[in-house]
Amino acid sequence: MRESLSRRNFVKYGGAAAAAAGMSGCLGGGGQESTGDSSGQESTDSSGSTLQWIGPAYGVRDGQGEKYTEVTENEIELTTATGSTVQQQVLSGGRESMDVFSLDTSTASALTVDNDASYPVDTADLDNWSESAISDLFLNPSERIPQLEEQTETIDQEVWEDKSDGSLRLPPYAYNFDAIGYNPKYVDDVSKWSALFDDQYEGEVLVNGAAPIQIPQTMMHLLDNDLIDGSVGELNNPTEDQLDTVIDYLVEQKSNGQFRSTWTAYGNSVNLMAGEEAVIGDLWQPAALDVRRSGTPCEYATMSEGTQGYRFWYVGMAPLKPGASDRNNLEAAHSLYNDVHLGAWFPGYIQNWGYSVPHYPNKELVRDGSDSSGEGMGPEYYDWAYEGKKTYESVDNPALFDPQSYDWSSEEGTPASDGQKRDCGSIEERIDRIGFFQIWPDNAEYMLDRWQEFQSA
Repeated sequence: MRESLSRRNFVKYGGAAAAAAGMSGCLGGGGQESTGDSSGQESTDSSGSTLQWIGPAYGVRDGQGEKYTEVTENEIELTTATGSTVQQQVLSGGRESMDVFSLDTSTASALTVDNDASYPVDTADLDNWSESAISDLFLNPSERIPQLEEQTETIDQEVWEDKSDGSLRLPPYAYNFDAIGYNPKYVDDVSKWSALFDDQYEGEVLVNGAAPIQIPQTMMHLLDNDLIDGSVGELNNPTEDQLDTVIDYLVEQKSNGQFRSTWTAYGNSVNLMAGEEAVIGDLWQPAALDVRRSGTPCEYATMSEGTQGYRFWYVGMAPLKPGASDRNNLEAAHSLYNDVHLGAWFPGYIQNWGYSVPHYPNKELVRDGSDSSGEGMGPEYYDWAYEGKKTYESVDNPALFDPQSYDWSSEEGTPASDGQKRDCGSIEERIDRIGFFQIWPDNAEYMLDRWQEFQSA
């Protein structure tokens, strides 16, 4: 049974997440800073007819709000904020006055589990959700990615309120497989997190300053090289002894000058790579695309099979309790998810930032179809994004390719021999190479206490 709001839970998640705001504020990046301001259409009706949606900027964009209004003819008001601020606003009264929240898997359980601040969503109420339409990454993670061992249980815990009756805890709508970005002028092809600790890049490496991101990535390197006791199943929820080993290693690396910088602000990572002050780093895919847009080449690594794979996370949304019900907006909240985010239009929109959608198996809709939200991706864009096929047109410099500026064909065509393939390959290849799933670990308080030593080193 879920706990009611308590001071302990508020402090645990509000305070701890605030200390890791660099992670929860813009996990996955996207070039939009989280401001905490409202945007979109202003409410004109105090009765609650305007849908109130709060979440981080990478998951709550103006285009999504505008599409909801277009599809439903209802108004919506968006509030963007860091993940920790979303938690704090919801738990300090926002769940009564707002209808929907979005958070990623590192921060959502504060609302969905520990403070009973959300309603589950019954898949029977979602026309676009079916076993044939949704990836097994969300339906059956233990079968699809068995290499993650116990980590697959944490995926189920994030996605499902009760899998047996089809009720969703945090319905997914966008996700990514984070990896290493590098400048091909100075770095040969890399495929493991170990590259961040390679002596040949000393002083030119970027590492993420958020503990729940950097620690598991470093732990993959240590585990693969027999430098730590543990298993793949423990990567996203390390013990205190494992945390000590990883943080001691990172302090040593930092003290020896391996890193050019640690970063938590999205723009910092882009600027350091774009200015070639750093040539390799833990980089989000939208940041790699922004580096390219600056004119600096940037490759996004295809990670190896086995221990050193991608960092997988997703952003989901859920109706707030009791706000969505009290304000008569439960049905509207379901429509925001089903009609917009599981519709034909959203996959092409969010792929502009490198993100994938859970309903990509529904090719009839996502690739070739249309619905009230608009047109699907079309054959060239879908095949490039999900099937690992090349663009129909030639691309001179793949390390500068920008999917937002490419003119995607809506007609069937033939991939060019010198066309561009999507970074990291097809969706199934990326799923096969997942290394760990991002959550907020049980030993978060100890982790953050020890992380201060790394920050001050």
